[in-house]
Amino acid sequence: MTACLRDCATSPAYVARIALAGAAIGLGALALAGQASADPEVPPYPTPVAPTPGAAPPAPGQPVMEALGSDPVGQPPPPPVGTRTVPEIQNPVYGSGNSSGPLGFLRDLWHQAQDPYGFAGTPPGEVPAMAPPPPGAGPAPQLPPGYISLNAPESNGPPLAPVHGGPALPPGYYPLNGPPPPGYYDTPSTPFP
Repeated sequence: MTACLRDCATSPAYVARIALAGAAIGLGALALAGQASADPEVPPYPTPVAPTPGAAPPAPGQPVMEALGSDPVGQPPPPPVGTRTVPEIQNPVYGSGNSSGPLGFLRDLWHQAQDPYGFAGTPPGEVPAMAPPPPGAGPAPQLPPGYISLNAPESNGPPLAPVHGGPALPPGYYPLNGPPPPGYYDTPSTPFP
């Protein structure tokens, strides 16, 4: 690219010409779309015709309104038998009910964002109290070895067995926690320049 083309491609006048051309194309497309939608001769959708008794049948392709049959659509199915699986809400209001009004949930969200886990009532230095398991819950599942449960110590897995040894190191390699290699503490005979 020559210097003249590079300067022309980045000049503000060139950018303004491109913007004006884009605006002209966009306005032209809008004007044509406006004319097409304002055509009074073609309705957007055919109007359904109500059937009259004794009249000629409608033209083919013409939509026709049909009345529903004389039989009723049907009754709704009966409610399920037995107890309800989901209990009803005691006080159905917005949010948790601590705030009133249709936008009270915003105040509830603000308070929850300040203390998401409810630790504000815990005294300093103490572990927050865990919630008890729900009624009817079985015992906690057994955890894999090495994992520790915070709220169900009976589910802790066995401790991990300490790992000693391992595969042998290749020749010339020495373990990090073993003795240093031979000559490690020797001083060099020639000083570094």
